[in-house]
Parts: sequence; C-alpha cells; structure tokens
Amino acid sequence: MVTLALLAGCSTPPDKIILLPDPEGKVGAVIVHSSTGEQRIDKAYAGVDVTKGGDIEKTMDSPSAVQARYSQLLAARPPRPMTFTIFFLFDSATELAPESLATVKELKTVLATWPAPQLVVVGHTDLAGTQEWDDRLSLRRAQTVAAFLVKQGIPARQIETAGRGKREPQVPTADGVPNRMNRRVVITIQ
Repeated sequence: MVTLALLAGCSTPPDKIILLPDPEGKVGAVIVHSSTGEQRIDKAYAGVDVTKGGDIEKTMDSPSAVQARYSQLLAARPPRPMTFTIFFLFDSATELAPESLATVKELKTVLATWPAPQLVVVGHTDLAGTQEWDDRLSLRRAQTVAAFLVKQGIPARQIETAGRGKREPQVPTADGVPNRMNRRVVITIQ
C-alpha cells in the first residue's frame, strides 16, 4: 500500500531522448528544445531528460545499459531501408545482365524476412535511345521487376513503380552513348 501511495504521488517521469549510432557506428547530432532552454547531444548514447517543467538534464548511458533497458523497444524498430540494383541487357526489359543474378538471390533472401515490405521500383535506361523510347523501356523494366516481386509473394499494392528513362544516369555520358551501368532498375525496400 505504501508503494502505491508513493507511485501515485510521484511527478510525471521525464521525457528521455538518447542518441543512437547508425548501423555503421556514425553519430549525428540532435538539439533538444524545451520551454526553459535547449541542449545539443552529439555523442553515441548521450541523452537528455526533459521534465514536465522544461528542465533539461544531460545523461550518458553505455550501449549495454541502453540495450538492457530498451531491448523490447529496440527490437520493435523497423529495418532500415535497403536498396538493390538490377542491371538489364541493351534494349531489353526482360533480360537481366549476368551480374544481376546474385543481386536477385540476395533480394529474395532479404524479402523472405522483411516484415510488411513497401517497395519502390524505379527503371532507368542508358542514353542511347530517344526520350520517348527510353521512358517506355524504363517503365517496362520496372514493371518486369514488380511482376517478379509479386511472384515472390509481395502484394502488388505494396509495390510502387516508375520509369525515369535517361533522366538520372548512374554514369553520365553524352546523349546517344550506351552504358551498361545506366540500364538498371533500383529497388528500395522500406
């Protein structure tokens, strides 16, 4: 009974902000504003507590302490977006370049474990054709990949397709110049 009385009489717990590193270990910075001031945090596992009154107190945790305290929350985070590039043969919307077979295999492996994936599939061409031809070809390439993804069990409503033609070359070339690196579809899984 005393414990309940103490809990009922406690003030609202502070808001807690902790800066986590990205998967490669890089850390950005966050500026936390409150009604009484601001505080910049720019080190991994540094944080602040902001009380209901706006007071800001700096904190520092170890990676293991953050993992122990927030393991369920950290486990619930969605995966970070991933991008895959599949290359096509010249003037084809259906024939993949041989080096893309390993990418397709890796893509299938990732999709098998990705919870509720949303995919953006964008087709591209090299600069060898006309704008009109390349627009159609790039869209057909994106649609070919989308059809493959549907066959892999991804619902069509979770796939967005677009064709960019020759507007965004990976390797800039003069107009009319073919380049195999530009004949591609970029798949982003979110």
